[in-house]
Amino acid sequence: MKRLVYLFYIFLIIIIMIPKERLYFAFESLLSKHHLFINNEALTNRLFYVDIDNATVLLDNQEFAKIEHMRIAPWIFLNRFTLTDIAFSPLYRNFFPGKIDAITLTYSLLHPLRITILAEGDFGHCSGTYELINRKLRVLFDPTAELRDYPLLVNKLHQEKGGLVYEQIF
Repeated sequence: MKRLVYLFYIFLIIIIMIPKERLYFAFESLLSKHHLFINNEALTNRLFYVDIDNATVLLDNQEFAKIEHMRIAPWIFLNRFTLTDIAFSPLYRNFFPGKIDAITLTYSLLHPLRITILAEGDFGHCSGTYELINRKLRVLFDPTAELRDYPLLVNKLHQEKGGLVYEQIF
């Protein structure tokens, strides 16, 4: 029993000592390769996660979106990146919904070759995966009336048994 308590204690110390802000800056540098830049954000390092508030996302030097809150929670076995209250610029609202309430990206060591995606917003609900080896993104949208308000997005989707699917290889 003592060994289990010590192991749990060491695990907590490792989580606390992970350089969470460096994870965020590494994510930011990955986005910059695709001409996406995050500006005006305020970082707050907590014990078990890092919060990023009031970020503006730029695409090719034009405002793409505003993200009210982001949270990176690196818990080693289960890692989460949550974005809440995303409002897209009017220039991009034909393809993207006007507002996304929440997007959660989850990486688990139980499934080390994929990232799970869950999202809710003006379009309804969607879930998906990003496969790390073949770099394939697959998102399944619930066919809702609100989704039909985004014709450019719907044109990129194809019908399957479970709903409307978006697939892309990055």
